[in-house]
Amino acid sequence: MPLDLHVFRTLSDNAGALIRDPATGACAAVDAPDAGQVLAEAKAKGWAITDIFVTHAHADHTQGVAALKRATGATVCGPADAAASAPLDRVVGEGDIVRLGGDDFEIWHTPGHAPGHLSFVSRSAKLAFVGDVVFVMGCGRVQPGQMAAMWTSLSRLMALPGDTRLLGGHDYTLSNARFAAAMEPANAVLAAKLAEAEAAKAEGHFWALTSVAEEAATNPFFRAGEAALAAAVGLAGAAPGDVFAALREAKNRF
Repeated sequence: MPLDLHVFRTLSDNAGALIRDPATGACAAVDAPDAGQVLAEAKAKGWAITDIFVTHAHADHTQGVAALKRATGATVCGPADAAASAPLDRVVGEGDIVRLGGDDFEIWHTPGHAPGHLSFVSRSAKLAFVGDVVFVMGCGRVQPGQMAAMWTSLSRLMALPGDTRLLGGHDYTLSNARFAAAMEPANAVLAAKLAEAEAAKAEGHFWALTSVAEEAATNPFFRAGEAALAAAVGLAGAAPGDVFAALREAKNRF
C-alpha cells in the first residue's frame, strides 16, 4: 500500500510535509518550521504524528520541533548538528535506516547547503525528502568552500530512478524557472515549465514536489553536463562540476 503524502506551505515559502503509512497509521512530519501549523494540518487529515524527520539544522526547519514533540510524543531523528536546536531521540547519518510503517528510508549525508544535511530516501516508495539540496528547477545556496560537496550531493540524487519523487524544503519555483530559462532559452520543456510556474504563482498554488526525471529535463544544476549550460556560463568543454559552480554563482547574482 503506497504511503500517503500531504505537502503544504508554512511560514512564507517553506514546505511542510506529512507522510503516513496507511497500513499502520505511522505518520512522520518532515522538519517542523511551525509546530502549530503542522499540528493543524495533521488534525485536518485525521493523522497522528508519530515521528519527526529532521533534514538539517537551519532554524526555519527546526524551530517547531520541540513544540511538536511535546504535543505528540513523536520520535525525532536527524543529524548530530541539529541537536542544539531540536530534541533528537536518535542521531542518524550516512548509511542508517529509518523505518516508517512498512517502508525504509535510507539516510544519505548530502552536505553543501548545511554541514550535516541529510536526505531521507525510500526506494520502495520512490520518494526522497531532500531538504534544501534540491528545489523545483533549482538547488539550495551553497556554503563557502562547499561547491564540490554540493555537486556530489546533487549527483547522488540525480542518479535515482527518474520516477523518484523529490520533496524540497521551499517553493522558489518561479524564480528558479526564470533563471533556468535565462540560462537555457532553447529548452522547450523548460519554457512550458516557466509558464506553468507563472500560472501557479498567480493562482497561489504551492509547488515543492517534483521528480528526478522532471529535474533532469529542466533544472540547470542537474543539467550541468549539457553543452548549452556550459556555454551559458562561458565554460564550453568544462567538467560538469565546474559548470555547476559557475551556474550557482550566476544564480546568486540573478
